[in-house]
Amino acid sequence: MKMKHLVLSGVLLLSGCAQPVTQTEEPVYENTDFTAVVVSDLHYISSPSGFNSAVPLEYFGSEVTDALIDQTIALSADAFIMTGDNTNNGREKDVKELADKLKRLRDAGIEIIIIPGNHDYGQGSMNAYEKYILPLLDMDERDASSFSYVSHSHGTAVFAMDDSHAGESEGYFSRDTMNWLNKQLDQEQDRILFLSHHNIISGICEPMYSRYLIQNDELYDMLKGAGVRLCMSGHQHNQSVYHLDGMYEILSGMPFSSAHTFGLLHMDDEGVSYQTMEIDLEKYGAEGLCEKADAVISEQNRNFYSVFEELCKEKELDEADTEKVIALIIRFFEAYNSGTLIETAADILNDPSYAKMQKVLWDKNYGPWMEGLLKNPPMDGNSLSFRWDSD
Repeated sequence: MKMKHLVLSGVLLLSGCAQPVTQTEEPVYENTDFTAVVVSDLHYISSPSGFNSAVPLEYFGSEVTDALIDQTIALSADAFIMTGDNTNNGREKDVKELADKLKRLRDAGIEIIIIPGNHDYGQGSMNAYEKYILPLLDMDERDASSFSYVSHSHGTAVFAMDDSHAGESEGYFSRDTMNWLNKQLDQEQDRILFLSHHNIISGICEPMYSRYLIQNDELYDMLKGAGVRLCMSGHQHNQSVYHLDGMYEILSGMPFSSAHTFGLLHMDDEGVSYQTMEIDLEKYGAEGLCEKADAVISEQNRNFYSVFEELCKEKELDEADTEKVIALIIRFFEAYNSGTLIETAADILNDPSYAKMQKVLWDKNYGPWMEGLLKNPPMDGNSLSFRWDSD
């Protein structure tokens, strides 16, 4: 795998003519450190109708996006990556407004790498995407049958794949796109970062998430055969990391959620490091944004946990037991949403109120789902580090 690119220097212009110069110094190599801010499932809406209890920061989406862009510029990232569902339904007004904001990144010298998700196809036409988003992208190779493309930067080949174009099912590459992908992988010499909206391995590791997988059965083996070590996706709205046979997948969370996080990715000749960071609304947000965000997140929490209080009443738990069960549920979801369930799973399972919590939740689907995660918790979703020469 080629990690360095020789920059051809040693040509001096004299009187309009190129004259060879004897090279006496060490060759100059391209910087192969690659740093990117990564987000997924922004679901941008230019004019949200009101408070969304599932996505509390949606109402302040324009301001939160501005803060994210300002923070990305301050981090001096090489690239800004969005892995699909960039808008909520692909409306032209939303696409144009988001593209206008992203132009500030290009003006700051930051490459924009975007793939569409199923929500970007929500209006049926991708004319707005072609009109406003594609001009922002640096595409070295483009798939003729989708919006998939390859971009090279700092020794990294970014495969930005459109898995929502084929329309045969959610998360699917057409046969033409698979042939194009196979050809591009076969001839690639740089290290590869593979981007998709639907998932690559999370549903293989956790069968409960199989419906989120890209439905091309041969895809994983194709990527594995090409030496791909890192994939990044989204779609689940939750920060997670998965590992299977030497390949890692990072699922990015939703910036407009109560967690409002993004990923900071660094790749170099040695390996990969990744961590989640919180959008700093206090430092980069408009005046008063942090306070407004805290207020709607508090409202979301009240609405969410009132549902579980009602379930406790249905099971005739007394006030003391209800308080303990709600506290345990809160603990679970805080760890789940922050990607740290692996750190707290054993304590939750061993909590004296766990049996009562499952009594309340088991026949509502929450119980089996939570127990499955607690007994087999995913990796730490907030950080990842590995070397290219490791397993």
